[in-house]
Amino acid sequence: MWSGLRPLVRKQGANSTAALSREHTVLVSPSRLVSVTGGKWTTYRRMGEDAVNIAAKAAGLPQTPSTTQELRLYGWSEAAAADAEHELAVYGSEQGAIDALAAASPALAAMLHPRLSYRLAEVAWAARNEMARSVEDVLARRTRALFLDARAAIEAAPAGGCLSSGRAWAR
Repeated sequence: MWSGLRPLVRKQGANSTAALSREHTVLVSPSRLVSVTGGKWTTYRRMGEDAVNIAAKAAGLPQTPSTTQELRLYGWSEAAAADAEHELAVYGSEQGAIDALAAASPALAAMLHPRLSYRLAEVAWAARNEMARSVEDVLARRTRALFLDARAAIEAAPAGGCLSSGRAWAR
C-alpha cells in the first residue's frame, strides 16, 4: 500500500475537495516570481512547458515554440519502443546492457524471486548506473517489486544485502 499528497488549486466557488481542480496553475507574482501549483505527475511536461512560456513572457523574452513534445527521454530508442513487450522494455536503449550483465555473470541472470519478474542484473544495474543506495530503493523505486508483491520483495531483500555492503552487485 502507498499513498501520496497532491496540492489542489482552489477555484472560486469550490466548496469541497471534489470540486477542486486536478489541473495545474501557473501564477506570476507582482515581482515576476513564477509558481506552479497543483497538477499531476502524468502532465509534468505540459506543466513545464506552461511555466517556461509564462516565465519567458514575464521576463520579456522572445516567444519561441516549446520542443518538449518531441523531446525523447533518456534511454528512448525506436527499437525499444517497438518491442514494448520485452521484459526489459522499461530500460529503453539500456536493455542490451542489462542483458550483457546477465550474460557476463550467470548469477545475475537469476530471477530476484520466483514470484517477481525482475532479474538480479536489474538490481546490479540500479546500483551501478542509477545511483540506487539501498535495497529498499531498488525494491520500491527502481523496480516496483515492493508494490507488486510485498511478501516476495521482503523475501528477496536478503539477496540485495550485497548492495549495501558494496559486494558483487555494486561493483
